[in-house]
Amino acid sequence: MEGQFFESLTEAHLRHALTPRELAAFQRDGYLVVPGALDEATRFRLLEATDRLDGRERQRLELGRGDMMSRFSVIRFDPAFLELVAWAPTVPKVWDILGWNIQLYISHLVVYPPETWGGQQCRAPVWHQDSGRPVLELERPAPRLSVKVAYWLTDTHGPDRGAMEVIPGSHRLDAPPPECDDPDWDGRLLLEASPGDAVIFDRRIWHRHGRNSSDVVRKALFFGYSYRWLRALDYTAMPEALLERCDPVLRQLLGDGATEVGWYQPQPEDVPLRAWLAARIGEEGLWQPPSSQPQQRLTPRE
Repeated sequence: MEGQFFESLTEAHLRHALTPRELAAFQRDGYLVVPGALDEATRFRLLEATDRLDGRERQRLELGRGDMMSRFSVIRFDPAFLELVAWAPTVPKVWDILGWNIQLYISHLVVYPPETWGGQQCRAPVWHQDSGRPVLELERPAPRLSVKVAYWLTDTHGPDRGAMEVIPGSHRLDAPPPECDDPDWDGRLLLEASPGDAVIFDRRIWHRHGRNSSDVVRKALFFGYSYRWLRALDYTAMPEALLERCDPVLRQLLGDGATEVGWYQPQPEDVPLRAWLAARIGEEGLWQPPSSQPQQRLTPRE
């Protein structure tokens, strides 16, 4: 990536805003499928970058052919991954859910070979919510905090290709339903994806990966976005050599800030995404935080 300058937003991003129907579906179900989010040329670039990184990591970690390979902070390794940070078909939907005060908090590549290859790294599917310690330490009901975008580079149609499984609407639950492991229960959904599809999902939705017993290596990227006042999961600060080659909005999305207090009390120079949006859709069109909505008031005790 040395010497290359990266620009983030174009007018095309505005064509991918979240529609009222999409927002209602996301609020109801906790996820949203974006068919064909990756064009074929981009998907092939990502597959090539994935295979290069996978090869290096397998050698570095002495992983076998059938072992699962999991690599965090992948945007630092190839321009193809970095291009997804502000990807037009998906990221406008993210800022329509979370607002303009956002950052990338994780970029994660998972290469999941068929379990028939004898890998030792494939843990059994477990229902879980994302984010680690916040799941344990936040009061209930828990706030959203973040969303992830899963980009599927390979086909996951069929019950044996490791597709993501979700419990629709479970982002409003503090625990998965007790019947979730009953094979006859119809409350689960296997999110079978075509190559190039994306799934945006609330970190709170109860989900797990399926088993891969096919003859296809499952390859997927997971890009997570959170509010800027949260610490990133897989980086402390992006290398300055990378940031100086990014435009202001991309620097924001990569966790950069311009003022000392800007993560908690953002100044205009901390959040250029806000200014970019306001110049195009107007102040009245900007995302409004929940605190701006009518609040429930306490009833005085008699």
